Amino acid sequence: MTKLLDMQGRDYLHVFAPSPLVVRHSGRVGVRLRNKMKKLTLLFCFSWIFASAFAQQSELDELFQAALNQNRSLKNSTLQRDLARVTTKIAGLNAFTPRIPVSYQALDNVALQKTYVPGVIFGQPEGTFKELVMGQKYVATFNISPQFDILNFGNQAQKKAAVLNEQSANLNERQAQRDIYLQINSAYHNILSFNAQKVVLDENLKTATKITEVIKNRQQEGVARNQEVNEAEVNVITIQDKIFQLNQNIQLQYEMLKVLTGTENLESIKAQIDLQNMPTESQKASSSLDFSLAELRRKTAVQDVFSAKRDQWPVLSFVSSFNWQNLNNSFFYGSGSNPIYFAYMGLKLSWDLPTNVQKISNLKNREIQLKIAENTVKQVEEQQYLADTQRDIEWVKAKGQWEALKKIETLRKDTFAKNFAQFEEEILSLDKLLISQNDLLLSQLNLASAAATVKYNAQVIRINNLY
Repeated sequence: MTKLLDMQGRDYLHVFAPSPLVVRHSGRVGVRLRNKMKKLTLLFCFSWIFASAFAQQSELDELFQAALNQNRSLKNSTLQRDLARVTTKIAGLNAFTPRIPVSYQALDNVALQKTYVPGVIFGQPEGTFKELVMGQKYVATFNISPQFDILNFGNQAQKKAAVLNEQSANLNERQAQRDIYLQINSAYHNILSFNAQKVVLDENLKTATKITEVIKNRQQEGVARNQEVNEAEVNVITIQDKIFQLNQNIQLQYEMLKVLTGTENLESIKAQIDLQNMPTESQKASSSLDFSLAELRRKTAVQDVFSAKRDQWPVLSFVSSFNWQNLNNSFFYGSGSNPIYFAYMGLKLSWDLPTNVQKISNLKNREIQLKIAENTVKQVEEQQYLADTQRDIEWVKAKGQWEALKKIETLRKDTFAKNFAQFEEEILSLDKLLISQNDLLLSQLNLASAAATVKYNAQVIRINNLY
């Protein structure tokens, strides 16, 4: 990629720029032609940079969309949101606590209760008692008792709490998305960084191989020692090992992306990093999700205190009961049975006096939780400001480091080119040339890593700003 950039930059201008002779003889025409070629070249470079940046963002967004559709953690978050939505709908009905208990029983009174009444009623002497058996042997009863709360202030307060819980589930889902996206962003830019480093290593491997060939030729001519051949071959093997280790790291990052996106057939990352050009500006970090979650938890705590207070208020309910009973001494529903219907309807007022230990404890507990939530909101607001500031600074630091490393890489490249020319002329020794190549390789690898870090930090700001 470095060579390609050189061809599109310095070498490209060299090939297509009008020669000094043409400019000298053509006057203004030559100047206009040269200016036009510069504009076309700049336009081409900007277009290439823009297309590369767009390709990276589009590719990354495709990974985000795949995770949104396939990641199991995000699916669970969506189900939690749907569950909270159902709870909110049910809370509207639960404010009245409608209930219709239904019961049926069939009793065989094996031994009916005996009752003793004064015998004088039956003509017996005063002071005596007569034994009577009361009730029916077979009793079947069907009961239905519709009832609901007319005024239940505690349950009505729970409806607002359910709405806040649904909002919290929505924010939790967004938080889960953000966290997964940040992990994908990390793995994705690791792959971009490793791919850029691999290009650097491949180019240096060609150079190291060429150095080895030169040394072997000199050995055959008797002007180079075996030790120099060994050092040159060690240099080749070292670079080959770095390429192998890099390929393993790339594979690991791909496996991480497969897990995060829930996609098995993950295509190779096609976007490349332009090591020589970076965006001059980034979005201003301005996230709000963490603060929104903390503020919502504070509102929920306020509602919990309100609900706990309302739980101590009286409850006014509508109560009713409809009963159908069948009595018989021969068998259930036998001939000559006595059907009985009885019912009632009315209002019921119930109230736990403010001595219920559980309700008092619950209220005190929620009041303390409210104070904690209020302190947390202020703490999260400060932390969010620091986090946004840190993200801005991290991007600026990465950009500054990339600029410094780019200058170092340019100087290292120039030094190595001159050293290599001296080596070919047998002026410079092999050990100094290898030191120069290693310095260049290290600067190029650092530049690739720094370029990926700039892109990574810009996407971190973008992702957090979305949420």
